[in-house]
Amino acid sequence: MILSDADIRKALGEGTLKVSPPPPSENFSTSALDLRIGKEFKRWKDAPTGMAITVNLSHVSIPEYGDYVEDVKPDQDGLVAIPKDSFLLAKTLETVELPLTSRLAARVEGRSSFARLGLAVHITAPTVHAGFEGPIVLEIKNLGPFTLTLEPGQTRICQMIFETVSSEPEGPLRTDFQHQKDVLGRSP
Repeated sequence: MILSDADIRKALGEGTLKVSPPPPSENFSTSALDLRIGKEFKRWKDAPTGMAITVNLSHVSIPEYGDYVEDVKPDQDGLVAIPKDSFLLAKTLETVELPLTSRLAARVEGRSSFARLGLAVHITAPTVHAGFEGPIVLEIKNLGPFTLTLEPGQTRICQMIFETVSSEPEGPLRTDFQHQKDVLGRSP
């Protein structure tokens, strides 16, 4: 069952869902909670001339690829540009905690108005499992014809849809990204 805005507010009040910093009222819709873009942006570096980088997906560990990313800094107006056909990794401003005992899981989805401009926000990996704690890392791709800009800490970039899990998971959650602190999934 998908939680309504009233259910989301109740879960936040009871502590069965934790979001920090607390979301402002304009981030709630009838059945989702908008999350804002954070302040860390990275992009994959181009391979050096004459070199090809091959990643074996059967044995991939994203944190090991830190040498292949570079920071993307805001411009003089404080905005981060996403040129057409470009790809960014970014965190949400908010961290989310879904305690196992809450029986909550979530999906991260893009926002329709941004999708109509060609912005894919969370490519193919929308599931946030029960027991997860940390910021949400977004895989952002501009498929449209325009350069799009984001305002760090302000742009409501995605929405979380919370669902009730049929029973309390036996856990523990097994993911490389639990407690992630950066866009590559590294933890403290």
